[in-house]
Amino acid sequence: MSKFCIQFLLFCIIVLNVGCSSTKEIVLQTIEPSPVHISQKIKRIGIVNRSILPQADEDETGLNGMVAAEEQWLSEQGRNAALTGLFNELLKDNRFETIKILDSIPHEILHFEMGNDSISWASVENICNTYDVDAIFSMAFFDTETKVSIKKTSMMQPNLMRVKVKVPAQELTLETLIENGWKIYYPKSQEIIDEIVFNDQVISKGKGTNPIEAYKAIEGRKETLVEQSKATGSNYGQRLLPFENSVERLYYVRGTTNFEQAYTLVENGDWQGAAQLWEKELDNSNSKIAGRACYNMAVMHEINGDLTSAIDWATKSYKDHENKDALEYLDILKYRSFQNQILEQQVSR
Repeated sequence: MSKFCIQFLLFCIIVLNVGCSSTKEIVLQTIEPSPVHISQKIKRIGIVNRSILPQADEDETGLNGMVAAEEQWLSEQGRNAALTGLFNELLKDNRFETIKILDSIPHEILHFEMGNDSISWASVENICNTYDVDAIFSMAFFDTETKVSIKKTSMMQPNLMRVKVKVPAQELTLETLIENGWKIYYPKSQEIIDEIVFNDQVISKGKGTNPIEAYKAIEGRKETLVEQSKATGSNYGQRLLPFENSVERLYYVRGTTNFEQAYTLVENGDWQGAAQLWEKELDNSNSKIAGRACYNMAVMHEINGDLTSAIDWATKSYKDHENKDALEYLDILKYRSFQNQILEQQVSR
């Protein structure tokens, strides 16, 4: 047999296997609990900024000097924007009675201890007692770094006759990385409830006959950088809230005519009609088919929000019919059930 024929045969086998898969994938929308669990005893929040402004490099000149000056400006404005973003987000959270930006704390209270990048618990308790708050949200650091690159290009520019002609030019690209770190201190249990670092990148481009002109041609860079900084604070505030998530599930579409007909119903959104067909296969003498029917019933109940019944059906599929897929699915359902208990506690507040 020729090499071409062998390759063609293998291709046909792969296509046949893909086309004849016994399962299909669906996507469910779930509500997940907040990754940050806030105690019900925390009602009053104090926000502090313990990030340190970088020293300006006065030796830089030309383009590098302009970029350095802009980074210094961004470091100050970006910090304020990030704090404002978090403050505004926490104001929307009705779990909290008071939100304060504590901008008058003496610097020595927020100083770094040797070998420790966290605020000392003595300082945290001092701040909470002084400003009457239960927990501290701290901007641990705010750093920016810009990479500058230049390449030759061309651009249209009017000549002395005011006719646009193509002239040699340079394209300037500024890649700015914004790194922003946060921590939550709860002095009552001396626990750092959460700590995370956000990384965002802003890319700006401009063209000019020289690098300086190309830099001047960049529009809205400062505004974009400040808005991106504000978004880091807002994103951190949203981290305290439940969120929507998309999860994938498989269900069986082959085995008997009932499975194939049920697949058509599912494609049309008729899960109840599909379930009636799967129920006919629950007592199938072929244990493999009965196990698939039990598995699909578990998926249907999860879609309907009944995780208890979904767990029961997945357990039956695995224990009574040795469906190995059901064992993995059972672990997923049990984890979702545990997460839902946390979610109910968070939502009940």
